[in-house]
Amino acid sequence: MIYLDNASTTKPSQGARDAALAAFENFGNPSSLHRLGMDAEKIIRNTGDDIARVLGVDAKNIYFTSGGTESNNTAIFGYVRGNKKRGNHIITTAIEHPSVLEPFHILEKEGFEVTYLPVDKSGAINLDDLKNALRSDTILVSVMTVNNETGVIQPFEKLKEIMKGYSPKAALHCDGVQGFCKIDIKPKKCGIDMLSVSAHKIHGIKGTGALYIADGVHIAPIIAGGGQQKNIRSGTENVVGIAAFGGAVRSFKRISRNKRTELAEKLTQKIDNISINGEGLNSGYVLNVSFLGTKAEILLHSLEAKGIYVSSGSACSSNHPAPSHVLTAMGKTAEEIRGAIRVSFSDEDFDTDFVAETVKNEVDKIRKYVR
Repeated sequence: MIYLDNASTTKPSQGARDAALAAFENFGNPSSLHRLGMDAEKIIRNTGDDIARVLGVDAKNIYFTSGGTESNNTAIFGYVRGNKKRGNHIITTAIEHPSVLEPFHILEKEGFEVTYLPVDKSGAINLDDLKNALRSDTILVSVMTVNNETGVIQPFEKLKEIMKGYSPKAALHCDGVQGFCKIDIKPKKCGIDMLSVSAHKIHGIKGTGALYIADGVHIAPIIAGGGQQKNIRSGTENVVGIAAFGGAVRSFKRISRNKRTELAEKLTQKIDNISINGEGLNSGYVLNVSFLGTKAEILLHSLEAKGIYVSSGSACSSNHPAPSHVLTAMGKTAEEIRGAIRVSFSDEDFDTDFVAETVKNEVDKIRKYVR
């Protein structure tokens, strides 16, 4: 098996597994005051330290959630609803993950004015568009660090400096799910007020995420209850998942962008009528390719039959097939969007020649039958 759908989810690392198994022994409730509770709380504290170390922030600013979706929802709903007296205008991009776009659509229905920034053909936003969109009543800007379908890095490091000149009171949220550990993200250095991350994108286990919230940023909680995590996120913490998150962070190995470049070159050499989508500055973890004259779903399953696992787009939308909003925003044609697959990498090695040759053979077969 050659697994190349790591932007969807990753295989849990040995470090994550070991940490999770050890956490099963610490079954106490982290809110309990006895030793078992304190042992569980220590696991949470240690993982907070691990995440904070990677981000260059203080561990007290890390809050644990059930994943990237909850982190994004907490940041967006929590900040906008908690600061609505400060303004009515919010900004995001046309290529965000659904867990960002849907909250913005909901807030738009609630009466907030939303600006959706476009992207160029490379898949990146233009900073001039942000400058033109910012207003005195803008209260939130949400721009992802790395796009989940193309791997294109957005200019997140430059956003806050521009915001200070046009909307100094606006907060900056970044969906860092596809960027955390894979590229350098330092919230304090570049002025990110809130950053969402997820464990299962870096070889942790599903159902665990975290949200960085800078000092002085007011969030109206979207989950109420026992007041855990300073009332930001009530509910008993997922100690096993959080332990695995810490193990994944500690054992994560960053890959070279050469792997993506190598496969892209071999596919281009072997197969006619293809296009590489997202040729801007790329994280190196995602390769999005359109094979004209094919259908992505057919190619996906034919590759699976050969033991190669890829994706036809964002896994969060895969159960409801629809044209990719990311590729649409990039100006891709209907045929390019129809034939686009996403290959996403981990530190596990694979034979790029075998993959490229197998893709060529399957594309050739499909093109004989698909108009």
